[in-house]
Amino acid sequence: MCAEDKQQTLASSKGLGSISVCGCGTLSLHVGGVSIRLDLNAFVQTAEMFRIAVANLEAQASALQPPATKVPSLLTH
Repeated sequence: MCAEDKQQTLASSKGLGSISVCGCGTLSLHVGGVSIRLDLNAFVQTAEMFRIAVANLEAQASALQPPATKVPSLLTH
């Protein structure tokens, strides 16, 4: 494991956590009191898994929305 002083923060969200990379290339995901260390391939796969989950949540939310009420056009009679 690399020394902590060689870590670079890639992203952070106040109150949530951060993502950092150390000199050896290991990526660390810190959320609350939990830290997960991943190699680049596992990190990319995890990011893709999150992207798919967000897309699925958006699709489920859209399915729960009531259909839009169609307003009649004022241009036709």
